[in-house]
Amino acid sequence: MSRWMQFLSIMNRNLLSLNDLSKKEILELIEFAKNFKLEDGSFRKENLFPDKTVANVFCEPSTRTKSSFEIAAKNLGCSVIGFDISNSSVEKGESIYETVDALSLMGVDLCVLRHPESVIRDLSEYLPEMVFINGGEGSISHPTQALIDLMTIIENKGSIDDLNIVIVGDLDHSRVTSSFVEGISNFSFNSLTFCGHPSMSTKYINPVLGRFEPDLDVALHDADVIMTLRIQYERFEETLNLDLEEYKQAYELTSERLEQAKGDAIVMHPGPVNYIEISESVYQCDQSVIRTQISNGVAIRMAVLSRFLSS
Repeated sequence: MSRWMQFLSIMNRNLLSLNDLSKKEILELIEFAKNFKLEDGSFRKENLFPDKTVANVFCEPSTRTKSSFEIAAKNLGCSVIGFDISNSSVEKGESIYETVDALSLMGVDLCVLRHPESVIRDLSEYLPEMVFINGGEGSISHPTQALIDLMTIIENKGSIDDLNIVIVGDLDHSRVTSSFVEGISNFSFNSLTFCGHPSMSTKYINPVLGRFEPDLDVALHDADVIMTLRIQYERFEETLNLDLEEYKQAYELTSERLEQAKGDAIVMHPGPVNYIEISESVYQCDQSVIRTQISNGVAIRMAVLSRFLSS
């Protein structure tokens, strides 16, 4: 743990965005996460923080993020509060500020927050004594998922440098994409291509980083990494008027389309999978690392919790 402790002081108190981390810090978190993975697929259990309490405050549905944070915290010896928003005083009109303040007064040390609105930065300023980890901020950011994705790419490709990366799907509503772009901007990749339906890609038609390609078959040419994204119906302000069969014909990653990419290309998806944006055969193929992403979620979140509980 001594080497780990040496760089704790140079990092921020909270993890609100991947912009809070340098390339060096991202890579060190990934390396530290690898130490928690065992060869049999399980995770190392270290009773490092028996005096710490972590609250998972999720104001939106979650399976992978919420469960992996809970497992990660328990693996580190923490007490964990699995906060159920539907049975909380928020349902009685209490604000998220009052809710988290109450948890702080009860002795919670770290709050993993998922919220449909951008409130986590204000909360971190309102309650500076509590540590905050962003567990998903509307369609804005999801930093720990981006760390998982970067870790999975590095494990499979050795490095991010010189890779051709393609992201396809509902780009506008994807907090995963936003955070991934923040993280990938630290690396010397070869190309970054965005692809999606025009009504779901307005933020990426003229991206600051990378390029937009409307034709998936063209976008996939020589790809090393392909990240597919589901349609996030819950974030559309108006009813989505979309022919799903036409959408699948244009944007579904199928086995035939995968042949456009390099033979050793990897296929990723942050989950949940709807089998509209990706075929079941591709999900299950040897090039798919989607299940690895899920297991890496526990390791990355153990590393993140270890770092920020030590601040």
